[in-house]
Amino acid sequence: MSSYFPIPPNIWIEEISRNVTGSITFLNIPNNILMTNLMSKEYKEIVYLGVYKITKNKWKLLKVDECQPEEFKEIHRENYDVNNFEMLVVVPKRTNEFPEETINLPKPSSLRIDRSPIADRASINFSLEKSLTSYQGEYPFEMALIKKGSFLSFDILKNPNKEKYLNYLILINVFQSAKDQSCLKVNYFSPKNPDLKKYFQAKRNSFTIKNLNLLENQINNCETLFFTSSQCLFIPLTLSINIETKHLSLEHTHPPTELFFGDNKFEPIKIIKQQWI
Repeated sequence: MSSYFPIPPNIWIEEISRNVTGSITFLNIPNNILMTNLMSKEYKEIVYLGVYKITKNKWKLLKVDECQPEEFKEIHRENYDVNNFEMLVVVPKRTNEFPEETINLPKPSSLRIDRSPIADRASINFSLEKSLTSYQGEYPFEMALIKKGSFLSFDILKNPNKEKYLNYLILINVFQSAKDQSCLKVNYFSPKNPDLKKYFQAKRNSFTIKNLNLLENQINNCETLFFTSSQCLFIPLTLSINIETKHLSLEHTHPPTELFFGDNKFEPIKIIKQQWI
């Protein structure tokens, strides 16, 4: 399994007149290696990191960074001429072979060196002044090939103290073809009253950012919101910001397929989709 690494968006916070800035940190050493192979031989692989954005329905190469074995490489969104919501993707490859322009985003190289089932990952970061929050994440290549899929998430991981915290939902979609930047409908509702739905527009090959405090106000200040789509796949992040201290917290939820195991795992998933999506 190979992975893309989207560079998270910058988010302008009107209440504090500051930008929360996005970046990734890539470490060139296997982070998905089996214990039996951890010290078996010296790691000597060089990895090349190509940074792409969409321009006129094509992926355009902005820069290639060479990452030596055991080297950390930080890539900050603010170092590129892109807007806050624009998709910026890092493509890792074992060879320095990147097209300058292409309709289809190049396939990333797999960084795996054995049969470990863990995906290739990088640190996905948000920072505000001296505060930094992150998680180990990725956007699987196979997921970027799926044009139509279903999505289900919720915002239970936000901070409930609305007086001190701002909470944001960040939906990430990467689609290999740069030609598709269509708008899609995402429903949101209270699980206590799923028939009363509202919706907002999300965009393919982009970041969709929503203030959760405002969305909750539109559903009678409910404690928890569910988010669904029958049109597209997203990776959801929840970013919480303490207005007073500027401290950040970042969480993410997993799709229902990650919550079940066994040969019959798709039977309960089918029931969940029928009920909620």
